[in-house]
Amino acid sequence: MTQPDATVSGEPWLTGHVIDAADVRSDDGEGALVRGGRIVEEIEARLVDARGDEPDGELIPGTPLLRRGDVSIVPLSWEPPASDEIRAAVRERASELWRSIRSACEYRHGAALAVEPGDAPSNAYVRALERHGVRRADWWGSGDRAIVLVVHGEPLPALASASAVHIVPLGWLSTTRPTRRIPPVDLTWSPATDGRGGDR
Repeated sequence: MTQPDATVSGEPWLTGHVIDAADVRSDDGEGALVRGGRIVEEIEARLVDARGDEPDGELIPGTPLLRRGDVSIVPLSWEPPASDEIRAAVRERASELWRSIRSACEYRHGAALAVEPGDAPSNAYVRALERHGVRRADWWGSGDRAIVLVVHGEPLPALASASAVHIVPLGWLSTTRPTRRIPPVDLTWSPATDGRGGDR
């Protein structure tokens, strides 16, 4: 299976957190619920409402923002297979963050719609999700953009290996306003992000 980037390996990573041998702790002391809400607020303000060509960088402090053509990617978590105590704590915090982003999107936009990788008809974006090992993708329409919360990993009951938010043109997912042609889609990102969108 391909991960967010086929070459990834290494230690677990969680946006806005410090992970060491002793603990998993927030960079700034805020909980996952607050951080998830802030991520969604910034996505709405900077990536949905504003149409600037903002370069790679940070969405909020400690949370990378990557640009891949028409796709913006906000990496959330990466967890290589392992079962030690620290990785279990990373997994729990990553799950809290995922739930908080989902809740914030549902509060703003209602129930999520699901992307079902493998269902026909498929387009370039859905095929890219499949290539990158996305096992679950929920999305909400916001203006002319779709906010897509993705989880990477082998099929259940396997643990999730990564999560991210994609911001893409609405027509890539809408069945009522579909885009006819979607350019090649690059969804790669490395879990070794340093908060500025670059590699460590």
